[in-house]
Amino acid sequence: MSDAKKIAVIAQDRPGEALRMALGLTLEGDEISVINVGDVIAKNDENEMNIMALGEFDAILMSLNEADSDFQAITMQDLPAKLAEYDHVLPY
Repeated sequence: MSDAKKIAVIAQDRPGEALRMALGLTLEGDEISVINVGDVIAKNDENEMNIMALGEFDAILMSLNEADSDFQAITMQDLPAKLAEYDHVLPY
């Protein structure tokens, strides 16, 4: 039996910080998801590196904004049910 937790990091006001935090959480072996509910996440070297690294750790990347090309698109209507699947939800 695994002690791994399901953790959702909600990116809204500080998406770069949310990506960095999510990447740090992967070190504990938990199942990590990043859900962007804000504007499109800026394309810069740091964000791109964190997104790539999160992919290597099998993190799930979701966004309400379809312009986030590296993220699976979800709708606001799907969000409450999706969040109910997690043990912890961390807003950033």
